[in-house]
Amino acid sequence: MRPKHAVSTKLALYSHDLKTVLIMHYPIRGLYGLPGGHVELNERPDETMKRELLEELTVSLDDIHRTDFFLSDGDHGRVILAYTAVAPIDVVVKPTRPHFEYGVWVAKDEVADIVMASEYTRFVLENWPNA
Repeated sequence: MRPKHAVSTKLALYSHDLKTVLIMHYPIRGLYGLPGGHVELNERPDETMKRELLEELTVSLDDIHRTDFFLSDGDHGRVILAYTAVAPIDVVVKPTRPHFEYGVWVAKDEVADIVMASEYTRFVLENWPNA
């Protein structure tokens, strides 16, 4: 039997000055992660990434790049298609459900201190753009 959502997308969104990255905080669950979500039936992953950014943060980005893929280290064995992007200087991140999830800009030297999936931490740090 195939899992309902076998493929997800995640994004490392770096600030325009390349000093921070947007990390999602899920306060009800006490978790951190990256923006993104599950690929729906008949949806292309690039469309998923853009839809999730709009749904979660009211952010519209056209310049995203699929950069990597990996298996989640959870027990569901999902494939994660990982994207990177640099936020325009005028980007406004506005969470649609702040009681459930919101973004936090985190400096590079603080990323390792955030408790989130190890593959997310690795991905964010390995793909950090050079200033």
